[in-house]
Amino acid sequence: MAEVLITLAVIGVVAALTIPNLIQSYKKSVVETRLAKFYSVMNNAIRMSEAEYGPQNTWTDYHVGSTRDDDGNEVYDKGDKIDIAVNKYFAPYLRITGSEEIRDVANGNAPQKVYYLADGSAFSFNLHENREIYFYIRNPKECLKKSDSKGICRFTFSFIPPSYNDNSYKYNIGNGMQPCLYMWDGDEASLMNDTKYGCKNGSGSYCTEIIRRNGWKIPKDYPRKF
Repeated sequence: MAEVLITLAVIGVVAALTIPNLIQSYKKSVVETRLAKFYSVMNNAIRMSEAEYGPQNTWTDYHVGSTRDDDGNEVYDKGDKIDIAVNKYFAPYLRITGSEEIRDVANGNAPQKVYYLADGSAFSFNLHENREIYFYIRNPKECLKKSDSKGICRFTFSFIPPSYNDNSYKYNIGNGMQPCLYMWDGDEASLMNDTKYGCKNGSGSYCTEIIRRNGWKIPKDYPRKF
């Protein structure tokens, strides 16, 4: 009996040491797999739309720009236009299972239009423009309750047609859907250390590019915990 108890105790200690690591490894694997898949299927959708509608620079009805009220605040009234753009250029080539408007609870309760995919992931747009595409590994409602969701459960991409004239997006313009590099200075260290958008010291918008550069694998020095 004593030997059995000792064996069970050893098994319990080993499990306590290994199970958290296994869970963390599994979470990372899900992030890597779904990020790579989303990147592939979205860019394939863009290529398919180009075959049907012509080059991106002719998509004059795609880009939905933002407007501001008299106080300079973004006006979140572009949901219908964004929905038309998504249904025309993306939806025919994606397995979208549903859509709805949700709120970014941790960031001013800003509204977003989210589109759910068959594998349980989702993507969304802020309802004032459709330059940025947010990808959610899983439940976007739960993700948006977290103030530090970027680079953990939410990843930022940009899709900027070639006709868009804004030097802030110079690394994204005309390149299909790519990890967001808004305002990036071209210094690789800034992807981590930029105080506004960096993965370590900023909002996390550049985390997606760090993973992409590592072959859609989360690097060992990745600063955010899943």
